[in-house]
Amino acid sequence: MTMKIDLSLYNSSTSDLAIMIDLLRASTTIALALNTFEKIIPVNTIDEALQIKQKHNAVVAGEIKAEKIDCFDLSNSPKQVTQYAGPLLVLKTTNGTKVLENIRKNDQNIRILIGTSINAKAVAHKAIELAENEIELVMAGRHQKFTIEDYLGAGLIINEITNELDEKAIEYEVSEYALSASLLSKNHKQTQELIKKSYSARRLRELNSSQDIGVSIQINKTNIVPSYDNGQITNIN
Repeated sequence: MTMKIDLSLYNSSTSDLAIMIDLLRASTTIALALNTFEKIIPVNTIDEALQIKQKHNAVVAGEIKAEKIDCFDLSNSPKQVTQYAGPLLVLKTTNGTKVLENIRKNDQNIRILIGTSINAKAVAHKAIELAENEIELVMAGRHQKFTIEDYLGAGLIINEITNELDEKAIEYEVSEYALSASLLSKNHKQTQELIKKSYSARRLRELNSSQDIGVSIQINKTNIVPSYDNGQITNIN
């Protein structure tokens, strides 16, 4: 068996397993939230989020263009979310939640995991365990356009995948797009510095959310592996 490893932006083409990456900040918020919440429901509208909040007494987090939504409990903040707990978190973001929906619309039967730098090794291991012959990393980007932080986050995960496949003597084939991301992410210190220089990071600093950047650039700090299925996200690790 040869494991195929590919990289795409916003939409997926695989019928096997996809990993959605939105490093700043949805993937990081989701991974950390599952330490204190049983499940997360991602939504794409404010009205839907508030309806679920009222029905289930849920905590609601979200942003529009990186700014907190006034009627929500907190922003899409990995730093803030650790201060909340409960059975249910509702999350609305500008890019990440839309991409999850896109991937699911593409194929109702594929596995969808959520990855980022803080769970790169854990999500890579689980992907290898669950995939049959293809792992596609899907960058959320910003408004369907490339972002360097998601590219670097994908590279970190790809490196963890290929390291484990090498250890297990499993053959693999990496697309050129995925290979370029993995090569750029080999140096962890350089990767973190590049993320800090991204447009998304600059925008967060403008909004006094620098702490979210510091949390999001950590590498392999949690073993949480979020999985998106039946409209909700849970930890499967």
